[in-house]
Amino acid sequence: MTNHDRYDYCGLYLRGASREAAIELTARATGATRDDCLLRVGTIEIEIRRNDNSTHDGADFPTWPIKMEIERGNATSRQVIETVSKILTHAWQAGHDAIAACDYEDELPDHGGYPRYRD
Repeated sequence: MTNHDRYDYCGLYLRGASREAAIELTARATGATRDDCLLRVGTIEIEIRRNDNSTHDGADFPTWPIKMEIERGNATSRQVIETVSKILTHAWQAGHDAIAACDYEDELPDHGGYPRYRD
């Protein structure tokens, strides 16, 4: 994978908000246009859905109830980082748990959220 490719995809996991609340939060945070559960920020696409791997206890973030799949499109790496950063910080400010799983976590606020949820 080249450096350019590392910004192509991000999985963002959210706990503490309904799917509809997650869509609204993301739209407000990013200024995205909305088509049901698909949001667009320029060429960046953000699909927000119930996580198929969600469990009742949701102890580990991959089992949290909401999963956002963020795809780069033709956006610059800076635009991708800015968009994911806005979603994370707005989620945290709203009192929700959020972690971004991607190849550029070290460029996101609080390293994508991992340090917040370590044992």
